[in-house]
Amino acid sequence: MSIEKTPSVPRFGAGSGNGGPAELTPEDQERARGLKKMRTLALSLLILATLIFLSTHLFTDNTGVWGFVSRASEAAMIGAIADWFAVTALFRHPLGLPIPHTAIIPRKKDTLGASLSAFVAANFLHAEAVSTKIRSAEISHRAGKWLAKPANRDIVVDRAAGGLEYVLARIDDDSIKALTRNVIIPRLVATRKTPVLAQLLRQIVLDGAHHRLVDLIVAEAYSWLGDNPQVIDEIVHNRAPSWVPDFVNEQLANRLQREVLGWVADVRDNEYHKARQALDAWLVDLSDDLESDSSLSQRAEEIFNDLLSQEGVVDSVLEIWGSLKQLLREAIIDESGEVRARIWQLIGEFAERLQADSEFSRRIDDRIATTAGDLAESFGPEIASVISDTIERWDAKEAAERIELYVGRDLQYIRINGTVIGALVGLVIHTVIVLLPG
Repeated sequence: MSIEKTPSVPRFGAGSGNGGPAELTPEDQERARGLKKMRTLALSLLILATLIFLSTHLFTDNTGVWGFVSRASEAAMIGAIADWFAVTALFRHPLGLPIPHTAIIPRKKDTLGASLSAFVAANFLHAEAVSTKIRSAEISHRAGKWLAKPANRDIVVDRAAGGLEYVLARIDDDSIKALTRNVIIPRLVATRKTPVLAQLLRQIVLDGAHHRLVDLIVAEAYSWLGDNPQVIDEIVHNRAPSWVPDFVNEQLANRLQREVLGWVADVRDNEYHKARQALDAWLVDLSDDLESDSSLSQRAEEIFNDLLSQEGVVDSVLEIWGSLKQLLREAIIDESGEVRARIWQLIGEFAERLQADSEFSRRIDDRIATTAGDLAESFGPEIASVISDTIERWDAKEAAERIELYVGRDLQYIRINGTVIGALVGLVIHTVIVLLPG
């Protein structure tokens, strides 16, 4: 059996989902040629040393200079064979013989994978190493330079729009309907809603956010009462006794209309009117009642639950979802949409600040580095386990051949050095023997 063997080296990657063989990449082909070349050189040196050794023993008396040549070639041959054995034993059984402690990588690949995974996690995937590397990379500044180019901003917006379209296309109405009916509504029914409503109402009153609505209602009420005086006339005539003369009812109706219009106008024009203050106080009291476990709160919960149980709620959610989906498509996915153009502009402004404001960029880098460091610290072993899990899935023989493809060329230098060093050691030993007295 030949000392040398050129393995069929597989490629582990996209073409091999379970670690099986696939065609070599151009880079792997170049590595294979380099490995073959170095093997040929190492083997050539061994053959040369062997031929010299045989020639000196067959055609000389091994004295004088030929003795030095003979001992050097002998030691070179021994060194070459010993180092060939050592290198070959890493990847396979030398000459196919099951010699103990050979074929180390095929036999120990899972152990080596686990050790490599633990080594990477302990020495590389920790907070200090990861955060320091990210800070030195100046990610935010480089991102700013990249985003400053209009073509790159187009890429970002296009990818974001494409991702949004992908999501929208895969969320159908039936899914929204099922989610609303089976998850959202039951969860809302099971949850007390009045405390949230009470807090919202109280905050609205404290912020005065309802004042515009009150202004609108009072102004509309004033306009409506002024445009419809017959309403008060009808109320007065319908409620007045039959024996009261009509002119009295008309005077009463006119007086009542003036008083009502005056009062409404006063409420409209005076933001500190007692009616407005009373409304604020009533709303605060209402929020307190809703927040407590009162009869009003219980009744409000029942009303909300009855409303949520109506089939029309699901239909309304579907209509809102349809409108929202259409709005998103028109605003972002449409290339001529205003929102899309505004997003493009904001990205440009953000890129400019990333380049011009070094303090801003540094803060972003610090946040990214801290976050990445924390993630590495927390999930480093899990991330590094990709190494051991991948190696574990590899076939033992193919794994050894794959590793040899990457490191075998450099290992051949061990054989070459062994041949050369062996020859030098042989010369030294023979020289010492010659120089020793009798």
